[in-house]
Amino acid sequence: MINLDHRARSSDASEVFTVGGFARLAGISAKVLRSYDAGRLFEPAWVDPSSGYRYYSPAQLPTLRRILALRDVGLSRAELADLVRGDADLGATLERRRRALEAERRAIERRLAMLEIQVGGRATDGDVVVRPLEPELVATFDLANAPGDDIGAAFHELEAYVRDLGTRAPRPPGAIPDEDLIFVPVRRSGAATARVGFRRLPSAHAATLLHRGPYASLPSAIDELAAWVTASGHEPAGPLRILYLQFGAEPDLRLPRGWTVEDDADFVTELQQPIG
Repeated sequence: MINLDHRARSSDASEVFTVGGFARLAGISAKVLRSYDAGRLFEPAWVDPSSGYRYYSPAQLPTLRRILALRDVGLSRAELADLVRGDADLGATLERRRRALEAERRAIERRLAMLEIQVGGRATDGDVVVRPLEPELVATFDLANAPGDDIGAAFHELEAYVRDLGTRAPRPPGAIPDEDLIFVPVRRSGAATARVGFRRLPSAHAATLLHRGPYASLPSAIDELAAWVTASGHEPAGPLRILYLQFGAEPDLRLPRGWTVEDDADFVTELQQPIG
């Protein structure tokens, strides 16, 4: 609890200051002082009952200085009010603020590292953007079961299965290379088979990079994204995901026209690396 015991109760003008005078003495604005009074954060030593004028005592300065010092380390008005009322422990409040500041410092250090990548000319051909990934229910296909190791045939089989179930969700398909898995978003789970399963991809924060053009150059883009993650001070927090935003597909799958293209130079793929 912040000590508020130093209150003058005398109306003697030699012992008390008006709002403006005390604000100047404390080095803050009269507006801040009035707002602290209105919020019962720091009240006058004495209020003239006839005029309503507020008066403050120099004996209150240590308390006000403590409040201002705690404000300057970032405590909120609500946290300060809890301390004044005795509803919170000062040590615990400061420890919580210390942890928050350390988290902010780590975030700033990561941003500085990302800026250094740009300034130092080590940027990738595309822009890396860190964004949230929502949890997603998907139908999956293990590429170990792909006919002749043909990923295109595997996607066709999976898409056709989901199409026939009538559960295809309007989101692009993808792959998890580390798990040798491809997936198609669905609205609800269906009956799993020996070749098709269902799972929910977890939410994540991911460093993402768009790749344009044929898949032959994807490995280079994956390496660029991995280098960016390391240089920016992040760490991988899950397997890489590949999202196919624009790709080639057979007309019988009845996929949205905006997703499918004829020329592989028009392919658009997003690499998504979950990070911690």
